[in-house]
Amino acid sequence: MVDAKKIGVAGAAIVLVTLVAVFATSYMSDFETARTPNTEDESKTLELKDAPVLGSKTATVTIVEVGDYQCHMCKLWFEETRPLIIENYVETGKVNFVFVDMPFLGSDSTPASEATYCADDQGKYWEYHSMLFTYQEEIDDGWASANRLQAFAFNLGLDIEQFDKCMKTDDHRSLVNSNMQIAKKQFGANSTPTFVIVGPTGEAEKIVGAHPYSTFVSVLDQML
Repeated sequence: MVDAKKIGVAGAAIVLVTLVAVFATSYMSDFETARTPNTEDESKTLELKDAPVLGSKTATVTIVEVGDYQCHMCKLWFEETRPLIIENYVETGKVNFVFVDMPFLGSDSTPASEATYCADDQGKYWEYHSMLFTYQEEIDDGWASANRLQAFAFNLGLDIEQFDKCMKTDDHRSLVNSNMQIAKKQFGANSTPTFVIVGPTGEAEKIVGAHPYSTFVSVLDQML
């Protein structure tokens, strides 16, 4: 089974070292991979403090997804590509996975992201993350309203009083806003989903769009 642990990404287990050249690529249509190898001497370390990490702490490769819970293409990737990556790379201990929020598509996007961290306070981040993509509907049509977000928490067996308090007091709004800035400024993301795959020596490749499993295999197998 997947060992889903909340760890400090920039702490002991994972340091995401990315190079400026990785983020120079532009969006390429028709699912053509937007990838650029590292060529610059200067690098910068991205600190995703206390980011929930899905997978083994000792995995040598990290997949970072920049996403919005109301993004249709993120849902498509979640349904079609992610399960194969989880089965063949995460559950085998080779790769771990981090999600960086970029809630820009609608007014319900930010509360949805906040709700995942309220769920994380009770040890259910990844379960809530999956719940949102599983039941995603049209942007701001009510599927991620306050009542629905509470219902998702109830279905996962969370303490509703604690969850409601977390949501009403915006306990994690600053974290979501910080992730948004990291997604835009440090990952260079201007659409979702955007992925950055970081290898064992800091090499990184950027993939823009809901690419099929084969695209990820070609990158992951080169890094492992």
